[in-house]
Amino acid sequence: MKALSLTAIIHVTDLNKALDYYKDVLGFKVDFEFGEYVGLNYDDVALHLNGVTNHGIKKAPGSAHFAIDCSEVDAYYDLISKQGAIITVPIADRAYGLRDFAVEDPDGNTLVFGKAIV
Repeated sequence: MKALSLTAIIHVTDLNKALDYYKDVLGFKVDFEFGEYVGLNYDDVALHLNGVTNHGIKKAPGSAHFAIDCSEVDAYYDLISKQGAIITVPIADRAYGLRDFAVEDPDGNTLVFGKAIV
């Protein structure tokens, strides 16, 4: 077997509020909508938002935490900061070899955007 991709599924309390944040603040694009379940893309990164009335596996909203590898982060950080991103860890070079920062969505799910330091 060869693993081909990964899609993070993020559980949210208010799908419309989360969708607005991911689109208008973070710049994700809607790939599909299926009731209380929405697929989003940002270049090659796929995220799915799962609303409370969607059937299937349920996880506590606000419990997701994941990292997104990026080609650059400074311009993106500046852009989303101006658009109202909830910055929880400001951008900086880290001892572990990344320049990164963290944001939260309205439910407290954490997204870390980082670029390897060369």
